[in-house]
Amino acid sequence: MRLSAWARAFLAVAALCAISPAVAAGPAQSWAGPGTTYIAPASGPNMLGTSTVAIRAARFNGSWANAMQDATHNPLLLRMVAAARGMPALQQMQFVQSRVNNAIRWMSDATQWGQHDYWASANQTLRSGAGDMEDRAIVKMQALKALGFSSNDLWLTLARDAVGGPVTVLTVRLGGRYYILDDTGGEPFLVESRRREFQPVLSFGWNGAWVHTQAPAMAFARTASAPASGR
Repeated sequence: MRLSAWARAFLAVAALCAISPAVAAGPAQSWAGPGTTYIAPASGPNMLGTSTVAIRAARFNGSWANAMQDATHNPLLLRMVAAARGMPALQQMQFVQSRVNNAIRWMSDATQWGQHDYWASANQTLRSGAGDMEDRAIVKMQALKALGFSSNDLWLTLARDAVGGPVTVLTVRLGGRYYILDDTGGEPFLVESRRREFQPVLSFGWNGAWVHTQAPAMAFARTASAPASGR
């Protein structure tokens, strides 16, 4: 299964931002002194030794608006997760991972929507019963919200996987650790268990969007008074 053309293209852009995040000045900034702007530490999922740097991802505004569209009262979703109520949180994640992948058949955006780049809302995906990896990740996110998970602990993450290539997954924080619900339908896994295989690139959450970089976020300072290079 492959990401759409826009996702592959944006992964390349995000990689450039990770190398030089000063070009991705996010909405959260603090002034440390005259002429110097530091990108403030963000509240993104700082996993696998990465720092998350807030960015303005305007290109994704419509897509993420669809992802955030509430589906927690959708009867189809409530029936889907009913059996998981009362389970411990880890078992709920396992249930949702399996249930969504079995219930939502895979279909490309081009076939389903006549578009190359479309993130369907969970309501749309539940109604059609089909979607691609982004759509299924969005349904999982809404399903866990319906089961009581905090939106502050849920992120849609674009990543590189050594085996699967570019992937979109649901990242869940539980007990201070990060779990990944991927599109294979396999068990949710602790992100550090695949340290050599999984590289997060870009994450979306209710509080913003972030690029993952290997360098400390506060290291990205730029002098406001310096002229732009134009390159």
